[in-house]
Amino acid sequence: MKSKKSAAYETLKRGIIDGSLAPGLAINEVEFAKNLNVSKTPLREALRQLEREGLVENIPGRGSAVTHITFQDIREIFELREIIECGAVKRVAIIRDVREVKAKKKELELFFKKNSQMQESIWGLEEDVHLFVVKCLNNKKLNETYSDLLNHIKRIRVHFGGRFSSKRYKEILSEHIEIFDALIEGNDVKAEKVVKGHLRNAGAYLLGLI
Repeated sequence: MKSKKSAAYETLKRGIIDGSLAPGLAINEVEFAKNLNVSKTPLREALRQLEREGLVENIPGRGSAVTHITFQDIREIFELREIIECGAVKRVAIIRDVREVKAKKKELELFFKKNSQMQESIWGLEEDVHLFVVKCLNNKKLNETYSDLLNHIKRIRVHFGGRFSSKRYKEILSEHIEIFDALIEGNDVKAEKVVKGHLRNAGAYLLGLI
């Protein structure tokens, strides 16, 4: 039962994050249980877990549905990101491995040099840049916390990414380079300031799309 619940949970979560299960989609338990090859019990357990994570909501009299991405969701997610990522990058600037940071910066620059159509490929690298900073601290609990937050970040990127302008994509690249430069310098104050500015720019841009 546990494995069936886990399988249903992972499949549903993946669909919600990658957008194949769109915001607002009603989840017909009979249909989904059949498609996932599980009974209603493990499916309902999976839905309850997704509900706790904010990816599914239970509507009285109507059943479960994929949650919408609201103005408040984006505001709260970026507020949480600012708290976590600004604290993380400030510490990383002090303890960082300069060679590792330089290598990551070079990887970023080469990637965009080879990929002129950034819209099609930016999100995997975007995720990698932020994960790189968080993982530099080698803090298992922090990694677990950020991983949960990253599910919501990915979902937002998938949902709104197609509406980003080429100007904004270029700004993202520039802001990331600034983050790496601050880390290379070992300037914790500058690193925190740059990350804060990057996140606030990103949040404001997304809120403008709603």
